[in-house]
Parts: sequence; C-alpha cells; structure tokens
Amino acid sequence: MSGDRSIFSWLSVSERTSKPRTTGLNMVMALHIAIEGMNMLADLVSWAGDYIDYYKVGNDMTLRPREVVLKRLAFLKEHGIEPYAQGGVTGKAVKQGCIDVCLDELVELGISVVEASRIVLTMPQMLEVIQKGKDRGLTVFAEVGKKYIGWEGGPKTHMSADDVIREMQTLLNAGAFKVIYEFMETVSLLKENEGLEKLLEVVGTVGKDNIMLEVPVNAVGTWDEMSRYAAMFIDHFGPNVNLGNISVDHVMGIESLRHNFSAISAVGKGFSSK
Repeated sequence: MSGDRSIFSWLSVSERTSKPRTTGLNMVMALHIAIEGMNMLADLVSWAGDYIDYYKVGNDMTLRPREVVLKRLAFLKEHGIEPYAQGGVTGKAVKQGCIDVCLDELVELGISVVEASRIVLTMPQMLEVIQKGKDRGLTVFAEVGKKYIGWEGGPKTHMSADDVIREMQTLLNAGAFKVIYEFMETVSLLKENEGLEKLLEVVGTVGKDNIMLEVPVNAVGTWDEMSRYAAMFIDHFGPNVNLGNISVDHVMGIESLRHNFSAISAVGKGFSSK
C-alpha cells in the first residue's frame, strides 16, 4: 500500500479547497488551554495542520518570554499557518494612541494578519487601521457586530441586516480582506422567526466568499449545541464557507461537518426559513 495514499480513498467527500486558500478558511483559537506550549502546537499541526489557515494570538503575548513567543510564531508560519492578531490588539493600541507602534511591531514579529473590530472601534478608526495595515503589507480582517447582546449593561438587540450589510461593504471597499460577522450577532439573529432569512440576505448581498462567520463557541457552550450552528452555516453556504473562532479541539469536528461525515444536521433543529 502506498504510504501517501489517504485512508478510505474510495470515500466520496465534499470538495474542499486546499492551502494556500482564500475560501474555506478556518481561523482557530486556543480557548481555555492551560498550557499552550510547543508540544501542544506540534500535536495540533501534525493532526490538523492541513485544515488550519489562521491561529489567533492576542495581548497575552506580553506575559510570555519574547523568545518563546517568537519560537511559536515561527513554528506556525513554517507549517503554513498564519498567526492572526485578534481585534483586541488593535483595539487596545487605538485606545492608547499607539496604533502605528503596534502595527510596526506586528510586522517585526512576522505577524502579517490583523483584525480590526467594530466592537471596540468607531468606523473612522476601523478605516484608519485598514489603511495603516495595508500600507505595511498586512492582511486585515474587519469584524462587524455587537457583543454581549441581551446581557446586563449590554446592547438590547442585534444590528439590523441593512446596517450590517452597509458596514461590511464599506469595510471591504476600504480594503479589508474579509469581513467577520460577530457570533453574538448571528446567535441573537437566529433566535428570531425570520432570522435565517436575514442571515441569508446579509451573506447573499455581501458575498459568502467575502465573509467569515464566527462559530459561537463562547455563546452556546457545548460542542453539540455549537455544532448545530456550524452545520447550518455549511448546509446553507457550502463546505468552503469561511469559519472563525474555532477552538483547537474542534478543528477536526468542523472538518467532519465540512466533508459531510457527521450525522449532525441543521434540518429540524431550530433553524428554519419558514
């Protein structure tokens, strides 16, 4: 038997894009990992590296020795995974008046992908970060939406579909590589009777290849609950929909859904276009 022949090569699977890719992206985060060390990263890459495009890093890098951070970043890039500076990095930098210093240091660290988020930034600030990032050759993801919807002290409701579309189009026109739909927005939206129709309107108008839909890992708790959302996104937008905020321990579960291996189905489980 050939050593490079895939297991169950006879199996019919959904057609997936391969790396380096611009659609069917997986953006991964290490959520609640006690020790995010090199052994963990090595195991993750050997098991799921072909399915990880971006790996989120954040402000907590400042708590770790520089040589440890540089080693981790280099390891990811060596294996075709781009470190991705989450929205909190540029958000803090803008608030502290040091966005230029921040972006310059990201370039120095070899981090070429950065996020700007409307959760913490105004639209003019978003446009500034996109332009400054582009000037430095950075790839910029731009997040749209509200967080903590329905929480005490938080916004009472989600954004309207028209507002989401308008902001996403503005950010794409400004040069954002992709726009991200905040997961608390989609979770709140899909609780409404016509929520799915509104989601389909947003994605259809902006273009599914231009949007990354966040998997609501923090909002709904268990894999069984969260996977319903992932399955619904894949069911409606195809196996190469862009997905973000995937926990490291859910990467292969998501790929099983993308390849139609899982028994999980969105049909009859709470998401209806009727």
